[in-house]
Amino acid sequence: MIKEALIDHAEEFGGRNILPTIERIFHNQRQPFEPKRKCTNAVSNIICAVVFGNRFDYQNQTFIENQKTLESLLKVCSNFTGMVYNSFPRIMEYLPGQHTKTFADIEKLCDFIHEKVVLHQKTLDIQEPRDFIDCFLIKSEKEQNSSNIIYTPESLVRFVLEMFFAGTVSTSNVLVSSLLVVAKLPHIQAKVQQEITEVVGTNRIPSMEDRLKMPFTNAVIHEVQRCWKDSLETFPRATTCDLKFHGYNIPKYTAVVPVLPSVHFDPLQWETPGKFNPDHFLDEKGQFRKRDAFMAFSAGKRSCPGEALARMEVFLFFSALLQKFTFYLDVDTKDMDVISLITDFKNNKAPLLRAIKC
Repeated sequence: MIKEALIDHAEEFGGRNILPTIERIFHNQRQPFEPKRKCTNAVSNIICAVVFGNRFDYQNQTFIENQKTLESLLKVCSNFTGMVYNSFPRIMEYLPGQHTKTFADIEKLCDFIHEKVVLHQKTLDIQEPRDFIDCFLIKSEKEQNSSNIIYTPESLVRFVLEMFFAGTVSTSNVLVSSLLVVAKLPHIQAKVQQEITEVVGTNRIPSMEDRLKMPFTNAVIHEVQRCWKDSLETFPRATTCDLKFHGYNIPKYTAVVPVLPSVHFDPLQWETPGKFNPDHFLDEKGQFRKRDAFMAFSAGKRSCPGEALARMEVFLFFSALLQKFTFYLDVDTKDMDVISLITDFKNNKAPLLRAIKC
């Protein structure tokens, strides 16, 4: 049936609905708008589809409140208070602050996830899993007679929360930052759009197969991620044994917080570390090149498990938006460098955007 529809009736089935995010921006054409919520909605709905098997309406208040809770959690975890809490939780439990409200909101989000799990349990069909929760529950059923049970309802709620945390806020932040950067640098935006036109054209939406043929677009996205000055690893690691490292004796179970931005701005690793420069990720032939010093998803055993999905999301959304729109900043930022612009966005001080259909 699928072959008959897509091949034998290719013309009839050859249209394409407008992506929800693009449709929302189209309604704001020429009018200044704040892109963060729109981008976060789109990215979060991908995680919702994977985990819950359905999307949410962009006006759904529970959907929006859950995003804001995750954003608040990221803010707490990435600032000094959060790092102290993650390293010395017993001390912070006695101190008031934003972390207290945030953790209460996280409990509400966990309750929301738990309700979804219960609903899935009642409607589960092991022959036709619908999403991540179904797959987890099926695995849990098969493990009932095992002496080492790890697939518990509590762990499922925790896994889903971690997927939302890792796959929503950080990914949408990269996407919004990328739009702000190309809006500030029209020559960069024009070059990305030229590459999209040459590789993809205008009659279809970009796909992941196009990424290998779009090295400049890929380089721009990577350079935006490199220019983030925040610590990209919000949760501390711990040593698994006593060890001696660079002359220091480090006991087992010591909390360790990698300061990854120090690598991203290391003059020994990058030609122009303090400047936005997509050429950092291009070789002499203009082809994309990986850099060992690029650690946007951390590194080693505790690197981000959602890296592949995040890379796909950012590339597809960014290229699809640049295919349809040209973006402009709503204020003059000629006296502000790109890294400062990204920092202002992180601090909720970024200018609004305008989008004009190409």
